[in-house]
Amino acid sequence: MENTSKKQKFVRAKVYIDPETGEEVPFQEISVEDRDFNFHKVWLQHLINSLDGISNQRLKLAFWIIDHLNRENQLVMTQRTIAKKSGISLYTVTQTMKALQEGKPSFLIKINSGAYQVNPDVIWKGSHKNRMGICFDYHTAETEGKGEENEQPQGE
Repeated sequence: MENTSKKQKFVRAKVYIDPETGEEVPFQEISVEDRDFNFHKVWLQHLINSLDGISNQRLKLAFWIIDHLNRENQLVMTQRTIAKKSGISLYTVTQTMKALQEGKPSFLIKINSGAYQVNPDVIWKGSHKNRMGICFDYHTAETEGKGEENEQPQGE
């Protein structure tokens, strides 16, 4: 099991005067920062709401997806490939992927026929700064996707 890592950073050089001897002693001032590393941040209420109605193999698939996300919180593979790699039937994968897109909030959105993005408001692996950029991209894609579904053909 891996832990969070600590990062040391040189800040500046200073001179310390020993109060007992008056001797000047040079030293380096160092800042130690705790950094996020190798874990997922989960917004539990959003995760529970997103996964409502999913159980057994479906839940197994949801956790398999989490373990196979890239740095942009995306799973880039077709449902057929997901079924093959996860060992879960294509039918279950298809039904689960549909259900994961329907939760409130949705667990994921379909980017295209071979790519999905998990909602960074539900689960995220990485820094806060990167999450903010992905949140913007996710919500933009989510809004655009809903706009396409609701468009009505216009008559002339």
